[in-house]
Order: sequence, then C-alpha cells, then structure tokens
Amino acid sequence: MRIRHPLIKELQRKIEKTYALDTGITNIEQYIVGDRGYNEFYAKEKIRTVVNSHSGARVLIRDTGDTLKVSIYYPDALIRKLEDNDPRLGIYDENIDLCASFVEELDHFLFIARNYKLNRPFSLLELELQANVTKYLVLKYFIALQNKSLKLSKFDKEYIRYHLFYKRKYDIEDISERRRYADAGKFGMMYTRHIDLLSHEDRLRDLRQFSRMTCPSKIRHIHSTRN
Repeated sequence: MRIRHPLIKELQRKIEKTYALDTGITNIEQYIVGDRGYNEFYAKEKIRTVVNSHSGARVLIRDTGDTLKVSIYYPDALIRKLEDNDPRLGIYDENIDLCASFVEELDHFLFIARNYKLNRPFSLLELELQANVTKYLVLKYFIALQNKSLKLSKFDKEYIRYHLFYKRKYDIEDISERRRYADAGKFGMMYTRHIDLLSHEDRLRDLRQFSRMTCPSKIRHIHSTRN
C-alpha cells in the first residue's frame, strides 16, 4: 500500500469531516513543533496551559491577550516510531499507543481551535472525553483498512477498548487530575459502546451532536443512552 499524504493531514480531514468541524485550519503542519522547536518555544514564551499525554506529546496554549496561540508538540522519537510503524498499514501492539497519542493531541488542537473560533468555553474533561471518542473512531478506521472490511468483529472493538481504557493506570499525584482522566476514560468507554449500536447515519448524527455539547450535556447524554 502506497502512502501519499502526511498522516496528520489525513487525520485532520477525517476528524473535521466526521464532526463537521469548521476550525479554519488550512495548514496544520505550521502548528507542529518537534524537540528543537519545543525547547525554543519554552525558552522564549510563557506557557499558560499545557495538556499532556503519556507519550510526552502535548498541546501548548499561549494567551497573548487578544490572540490565542496554540501548537502541538510531538517528540521526535514519537514521529520516528510512527514513520516506522505507520498505522495506515496496520494497527498492532507496538504502534496502537503511539497512534492513540498522536490522535489525542491533534483532536485537542482541532477542538480548541473550533471553540476559540466560536468564542465557546471548554473544560479539560471535555477535551479528554472528546479525544477518547475520536481515538476509538480512528483506531476502528485503521483496523477496518487492515481487515479490508468496514465491519469490525467484537474482538477488534474490545482490542481497541483494552488499549484505550482497560489497561490505563493513572499514576498521577494530583487527585483532581487523576479523577479527570479516570472520568474521561469511563464516559468514553460508555459512549463508544452506545455508538457501536447505531446505524451509520444515526451514529454520524449522534457524534456531531455530541461534539457540540458542553461537558455536562455530554455526560447527561451518555447516561441517557443507558436507560
């Protein structure tokens, strides 16, 4: 299989199309920094908020008054490993966490851009929950490519959930941060089970509505699906 497009551009298009997102981002690559850029970035400017992942990748947010500047830091090692184990050619134990981490920060970035464009407030829990849903969808997509079948088996879905949710251990000292990650995982797993029961049309409609909800509304919606 020949890979023609950069992974990040392909994923940006897929995420924006799935949720009908209007982020206004035309060149995602200009917002990406590696190790060198990250060191220079930190040395020169004050970072107000950092959204981290276990891989070291993170979204960097700088509030400069009237303008919000956002970048994604991907460690050079993460990019090298993904280039050597491109998820578009197959998802397996060695690259599933790398892929999930890559998708997570991109999803954070796109939703921050959308929210800022709409002057819409958001919470870190909302970002984490939304990213968990997106990671699940993207991993399903790559496994479907791998299997050459749109319909995934129960094993495939549980394989994804194991790596995204079941095996996660939140060894974080800050109690509120640990609870946030745990809640995002719990609600993310519940919601992915719900959307797997829907038809393609209903699933897409639900995903788009879900992406526009506030965090409390997202959680209420998830609970309502279990009644």
